[in-house]
Amino acid sequence: MARVQVSDDVWADFRTAAGNRPISKVLGELVSREVDRYRSKRLRQGQLEPSELGDALEDAHRQQQDLALIVERLERLHQPR
Repeated sequence: MARVQVSDDVWADFRTAAGNRPISKVLGELVSREVDRYRSKRLRQGQLEPSELGDALEDAHRQQQDLALIVERLERLHQPR
């Protein structure tokens, strides 16, 4: 188990933001997001290994699909009534 070094008020807000989700799940999500950022940075800098390119391409396709859904929802909300 890791100890998190933040102030008490930051930890309290984090717990509130986590809601009913287990802290282990929330921390896992944070780790995943940080790794995604790290991999994105390595991709932009041309530092990915050939074996990592397939995973990066799958991630890009998934993000593209998510973004398309978001754009579609925003366009529907923006339509004058």
